[in-house]
Amino acid sequence: MFETPVVSFESGDGFSIVGADVLVDDADFEGVRIAAKNLITDLGKVTGTESSVHNTGKRSKPANKVIIVGTVAKSSTIASLKESGKLDTSGIDGKWETWMTTTVKDPIEGYTDALVIVGSDKRGAIFGIYSLSEQVGVSPWYWWADVPPKKNPAIYALPISTVNGEPSVKYRGIFINDEAPAMDSWAQAKFGPKFNAELYAHIFELLLRLKANFLWPAMWRGYPFPGRSFFVDDPENQKLADTYGIVVGTSHHEPMQRAMNEWSTTEPEGTWNWETNKEKVREYFAEGAARAEPYESYVTIGMRGEGDGPISGDDPVAILTDVISNQREIFKDVYGKEDGVLQTLALYKEVQEVYDAGLKVPDDVTLMFADDNFGSLRRLPTDEENARSGGIGFYYHYQYTGNPRSYRWMNSNNLGKAWQQLQLGYHKKARQIWIFNVGDLKPQEAPMSFSFDLAWNIDAIGPDTLLDYFEALATREFGPTHAKAIAEAWYEYDRLVALRKHDMIEPDTFSLLKYHEAETVVSRWGAILTSMEDINKKLDEEQKPAFFQLVLYPIKASYTFQLLRVTQYTNQLYGKQRRNTCNALFHECIKLFDADHELVEEYHSLLDGKWNHMLRQPHMGFTSSWMAPSRNMISGLCYVQTKEDSTPIVGQMGIAVEGTEGVNPGLANEDSDRTHPSRKWLQAGVTLPYISPYGVQSRYFEVFHRGTVEFSWEAKPKHDWMTLSQYKGTLAPTDKDVRVNITIDWDSVPEDFDEDATIEIIGSVDGYEIVHMRVVNRSVPEDFTGFVETDGYVSIDAGNWVTSPYLHLPALGRPLAGSVTLPYDVDLSAPDDIPFLRYPFYAFTSRDNTNLQLQFTTTLDTDPDSDLEYDLRFDGGEVKTLKLTQPGYNPDLPMGWSLAVQDCVWKLNHNVGTVGAGSHAIEVRFRSTNVVLEKLLLDLGEVKTTYLGPPESKHVMGSDRFAESVRSDDALSINLQV
Repeated sequence: MFETPVVSFESGDGFSIVGADVLVDDADFEGVRIAAKNLITDLGKVTGTESSVHNTGKRSKPANKVIIVGTVAKSSTIASLKESGKLDTSGIDGKWETWMTTTVKDPIEGYTDALVIVGSDKRGAIFGIYSLSEQVGVSPWYWWADVPPKKNPAIYALPISTVNGEPSVKYRGIFINDEAPAMDSWAQAKFGPKFNAELYAHIFELLLRLKANFLWPAMWRGYPFPGRSFFVDDPENQKLADTYGIVVGTSHHEPMQRAMNEWSTTEPEGTWNWETNKEKVREYFAEGAARAEPYESYVTIGMRGEGDGPISGDDPVAILTDVISNQREIFKDVYGKEDGVLQTLALYKEVQEVYDAGLKVPDDVTLMFADDNFGSLRRLPTDEENARSGGIGFYYHYQYTGNPRSYRWMNSNNLGKAWQQLQLGYHKKARQIWIFNVGDLKPQEAPMSFSFDLAWNIDAIGPDTLLDYFEALATREFGPTHAKAIAEAWYEYDRLVALRKHDMIEPDTFSLLKYHEAETVVSRWGAILTSMEDINKKLDEEQKPAFFQLVLYPIKASYTFQLLRVTQYTNQLYGKQRRNTCNALFHECIKLFDADHELVEEYHSLLDGKWNHMLRQPHMGFTSSWMAPSRNMISGLCYVQTKEDSTPIVGQMGIAVEGTEGVNPGLANEDSDRTHPSRKWLQAGVTLPYISPYGVQSRYFEVFHRGTVEFSWEAKPKHDWMTLSQYKGTLAPTDKDVRVNITIDWDSVPEDFDEDATIEIIGSVDGYEIVHMRVVNRSVPEDFTGFVETDGYVSIDAGNWVTSPYLHLPALGRPLAGSVTLPYDVDLSAPDDIPFLRYPFYAFTSRDNTNLQLQFTTTLDTDPDSDLEYDLRFDGGEVKTLKLTQPGYNPDLPMGWSLAVQDCVWKLNHNVGTVGAGSHAIEVRFRSTNVVLEKLLLDLGEVKTTYLGPPESKHVMGSDRFAESVRSDDALSINLQV
């Protein structure tokens, strides 16, 4: 996507290639000839004219222009142009997957002008051909996402010469994994009972159009038994991959080019054991190597246990040493030497521990490290390992089945996090293989494009250019008219999934009552949905299927899902409080649950059912197990008997306040004299969080019905500087609840006012309540610059306050501000010389044993000789050097990992001692490039426990004491009431 343009759509910029012949040599690689035929098809889709492919220099019809494609090694036409001095390939000779595009006058007999695409090797030529297709207007996703070609009757070859250099990563591929029930069912419906060559031809072409070259094929072990087996499902699969130019390997637990399902069909369970069944397993290995010998392969060596579990035996180092020794002997027998074929050892899960325990791996074998299955690399090479001739790679997940919970529905990957980790891997010289687990493949269009664009050119996407990348992607797929808006929606989608993966979200994940958390999340989803639905109405009909797949479905499904979760939670809360509106939310939950299903059905009906079964993965109904549900299910809904009144001591009118569900909500209080209004221990149930000039500038209470008789109500604030959004109203039993927002006119509040400001709510039938809210009018010194205590806390989003030499990562982290880290080229030899990040703040509250929570991105220690560390200093005191992670019960993962990967953040608590009223400073310094800070939260006694925590505190500059608040809750608020 980032190649130098070689075509124009403006006449006069070059010579027209509309209707041009395409010339490819008979002796050239068949994969190049296949790509050349696809180029003819692509040009026809764009221009509406027909071209033809020729295998000689003789023109078959009157023409004056030609597109010549070929390789340096095999094309006689390219050789002739070189010999005549018309073509100089010195810039690409001997390079890996490199191509050159140039124009030539009078190239060969019968043609006056040529656009020449010459590859240093087979894939170089193929990538050059597909790059031209992309530039003329055919998306790499044109088949897989039904992106229509950009029709244009005029295409001109620019009279320039460009060389596209070698890729940043040598082997770049995908692993189709756990592909049931979606892709498996889709493939059976479209291609028959097996994943055959007809299906894989589409996959191979997609990979090549994305400039990928490597595949671990589908291997689902299950229905229909025994599951997928690339090598025997269709004998043409392996040959066709080689023809197209795709290097084939097998997954981390399928050694020696054998699908594990091949073993399952012939051998009983329990026999996949090296110690007890060595000869049979060795024979199985040898058959795989022999079968692969004619083809370009990257063979996975080693061995894991049956069913992708740990290897059996008391001495794994000795067992794997023997396994690898035997495999190397097999290679010598088949290929003539032990290193006769590319080999990799996947250091996945416990295999990494075996390696670290002393397993010796031949120098030519690629060490393939892995992430933690949730996007954090677990290990990267040392300087000694980087000297290995086999190089280093890694295996990275965009989908996963396993602990602590599977995520298999749709794309829930934060590309800001992926960028940081892939860059880390590259800069640590893991550049031989990048392979991505994409599950069903279909929902992962965005992560795949992103990953392969980065793997091709590591500098193509910067830490702050993800939005620009999305705009370029949207322009490619849908044209420039709506590209900016689509990019902004994609970017916001990416930021929202950074909060938590869909599959991990339960009804009570986001707080309803505190910090407007749930409302804010749903409103963010709703905003981009509204924007994209508006664009969808303006698109051409042929664009709408692609737009639905790539843009509208992921956003609308996410919004529907999140709204359902919050509505479930609201229904449960209202049930506790015995609100009449509980029942309307009960029905709304069912409606949203059905809408979730209907969206999938709409996806399945696209283009006469082209994508039937895709995205059918159940995603609601998880239990304490990591296993995905077999069918969607929601539970815990409440229904109130609205044909009867509440008990007389409670009455018809209910009052609920922000921040609490109430004291013993929904229960009858024996002390009836204390409920009209609520007093003593019951007063907490109608007491709002306090309000000051520096925090959130509105609070609310709600009037709801819990009986059968209509009533009117009136609210009377104690002070005239308290403004209500509504002062009176009437509520029938079936009416919506009423939310009343309270704001303060601070200019009219007495200086240093700190009192309980009450609001009387009087019901016409049997209701009377007093709402309490402490109003605190206070100010910081006029010369103070920094953060100001807000509602009993100081909250700082680290990404908003980045200073040199630190790097801002705006697309990584749960806060909208992103996060902060050290750049990869920083000098870490003297970490004590690195400056601190400094965060000044002002406290009004004095507190002992004050807790400071630092929230870090869930990165892991990747260096076996060095832990991830950071320094903390409070108020200029002692510098404390602290570790980001601590060893856990599982040797390959740190303490608290299971919770942290679901929360998408490490939460590390520090006692900073006594914090008195006045100004203070928190300072943090990183001692590693893989430490990424997102948020600082100082608890001064009022922090409410929620998933995301409180919003950022107000920051003031000098005398700017009463500037507009950081956020406006009213603007973010949505009303989930009915």
